[in-house]
Amino acid sequence: MHAWLRDELGRLRGDVESHLAGRSVRPRALAAHCLAFCSALERHHTGEDAAAFPALAEQFPQLRPVLQELTRDHRIISDILRRLQSLLDGLGDRDAAQPRDVQAELDGLAALMESHFTYEERKIAAALDSLDIPGWHDAPPAFLRIASASASASASDSGDDGDGGGDDDASHC
Repeated sequence: MHAWLRDELGRLRGDVESHLAGRSVRPRALAAHCLAFCSALERHHTGEDAAAFPALAEQFPQLRPVLQELTRDHRIISDILRRLQSLLDGLGDRDAAQPRDVQAELDGLAALMESHFTYEERKIAAALDSLDIPGWHDAPPAFLRIASASASASASDSGDDGDGGGDDDASHC
């Protein structure tokens, strides 16, 4: 999941760069791509906070300080996602600063995500892999799946201008 989120953020940053250079990516398509990515990231972190981290804390109490730090990162990332949503709501209103502001927020998000993912992978991956939670092997929880997020991102890649549908459970960008 982390690899997919890293790749998707890279694609999103590329879309913003293309938009800034005037090479493509309509504002609505950019907003749709961001919605898909941000929704997947938020779902992943919410699932970790609600399911994975409590299970880890129970089985590995020594990891509680690490889990608290990771949860704190999730809140900071969520704040960035809210700022992105606010910026994207006005994107295309002929304000040249907005795409640059989106780019700056994405750059900050990329730096924080990389630090967060690297720390998480280094500190809890082995413990997480050792968890034996009934049902996770047969049907992984939503925060560990990328299929629905990939479909949403693909819709924005296919030229969807964001008019139709969207991710109703997405609370951020």
